[in-house]
Amino acid sequence: MKSIKTKCLQTTKHIADKILLLRRASKLTQEEFAEKVGLDRRTVARAEDGKHRPSPETLEMIASVYAIPISYFYDSSVYRPDIAKAALIYEINTKLNILSKKNLSKIMSFIDIID
Repeated sequence: MKSIKTKCLQTTKHIADKILLLRRASKLTQEEFAEKVGLDRRTVARAEDGKHRPSPETLEMIASVYAIPISYFYDSSVYRPDIAKAALIYEINTKLNILSKKNLSKIMSFIDIID
């Protein structure tokens, strides 16, 4: 039976591999990736080398930019991001965050019509 420490290290390595895969699929440098997801390049570097497990908040930031579930970092799925779709979702989300509740309600009504 594996020790708890060994399992934790394996999980950290698994998360590191998932972040690296996501960044490489995006064809971004560590610096570009860090800027895109709102992190410091050193944070990305430490996360990718498995020496530091990113906080849940950090994983949420990355997941929100790529429009993926946070569970991606823990499961065995392989995600190939649709970069254009992720960029569009990020842009829409950025614009939605500054709208009033009244305008958000109008947008939801519109979405309901086209759905």
